[in-house]
Amino acid sequence: MARNLASDDRPPGLEDYGSVRAAPFMTTRNPILPVQCPVSVAGPRRRVPLLNPSLLAAGLVVALLLLAALLFVEQERLVSAIANARAADSAYRYAQLERELLKAALACHGEGLDSLRQQNLLERAETAIAGQSFSLLGPDSTRILRELVEALRAEPAAGWPCRRFAAWAEKVHPVVIEATAISDRLRADLLGQLRTYRRDILLGFLVVLLFALTYLFRQWREAQAQRRRIASLESEGSFKTRLIGMVAHELRTPIATILGFSELLSRPGGDRARYLARIQGAARRLNQTLATFLDLHRLESGRALEPQKAPVRLDALAREALDMVRFQFPDQRFVPELSEEPVWVEGDEARLLSTLLNLLTNAAKYGPAGDAVRLTLRAEGDRVRVEVHDAGPPLDAEEAEAVFRPWVRLSRHRGREGYGLGLSVAREVIAQHGGRIGWEARPPGQVFWFELPRLEV
Repeated sequence: MARNLASDDRPPGLEDYGSVRAAPFMTTRNPILPVQCPVSVAGPRRRVPLLNPSLLAAGLVVALLLLAALLFVEQERLVSAIANARAADSAYRYAQLERELLKAALACHGEGLDSLRQQNLLERAETAIAGQSFSLLGPDSTRILRELVEALRAEPAAGWPCRRFAAWAEKVHPVVIEATAISDRLRADLLGQLRTYRRDILLGFLVVLLFALTYLFRQWREAQAQRRRIASLESEGSFKTRLIGMVAHELRTPIATILGFSELLSRPGGDRARYLARIQGAARRLNQTLATFLDLHRLESGRALEPQKAPVRLDALAREALDMVRFQFPDQRFVPELSEEPVWVEGDEARLLSTLLNLLTNAAKYGPAGDAVRLTLRAEGDRVRVEVHDAGPPLDAEEAEAVFRPWVRLSRHRGREGYGLGLSVAREVIAQHGGRIGWEARPPGQVFWFELPRLEV
């Protein structure tokens, strides 16, 4: 924004005022700014892990404990289901006992009952009363089975008459029917228990999984929030670094101008009116620079601008802006094409002046040296249109969009003064006034323009 004075406008001793050193300390030798201001430079960005390992381990332990508690609760049901399965499986042993008795009756009528069959019959009977389903039988059935075992133990089956085997087979047959009914009931109960067990285990796993996913999601959200906080702190530190550098650079020339010409005023003789005009111009530039800094800080903090609106005569404000930039760029030719009728808008006079100065200084800095910069202001119905035309090479579409973002400097403008902030602040200012701002190519150059609602006075 500020630019060095021409040699004929520089008072004696001006070169002694204002100097800037590079980071990490930006200092000034200006008597008004004697304090060294340390600048915090953001260090390398530390990567935040997606998940905290210790918290992840704690969550895993909690999930395993929940799973263990679920299995413990379901243990009793599982034991009962296993017992019912064994009981249902043991019911077939009564049918085997009945078959052995029938086989023994047939063998008795034939070649006789050998010792192996006799031993097998005793084992079948003893196994039947030792099975899981024996306790589920009725009292008559249990009595019959016990009497059979006692009979087999008391007298070897080889000495039994053949009719005795058939009689015991008839007695055991009702036991087989009862055991089969019990087995069918146990199997039905077992299927129900297994379905319930499977459902509860599945629900338990889903609960544990939901807990784990919720825990991981919360950890991810906290990590993302921490990353955003770190990024915000780094951005704030970077913004402060750049802002301090800008303040030291941009305030140097107007402060030095004010000090130099004030010193000349204290000496006898000289063109006092010219010195006062230079001091007033430097003060206006200083005020405009500070206003831009304040707006930039507000925008970087995520807050909207709060314009102090009042009726403003925009054509008079444009003439004032031209007077300021002519002093700032004495070698540049500015051509006004302003409305002869007063043009009024409702707005913040200081911010609108800052916007005009931003457009004019950009055209003077980045346009071809020696070519005229035209400032056009005209009323079009209920709108007021302001255009700043320079003869520089037009931007392409991508560059035209980028220049309205903060901190953007085009490669073609490297090596020239500027920080890429003026247009971003100007866009926000015009938006807060209900207007529009833009760019368009207009051979042999380009135009930056803005429109505001017209105020009828």
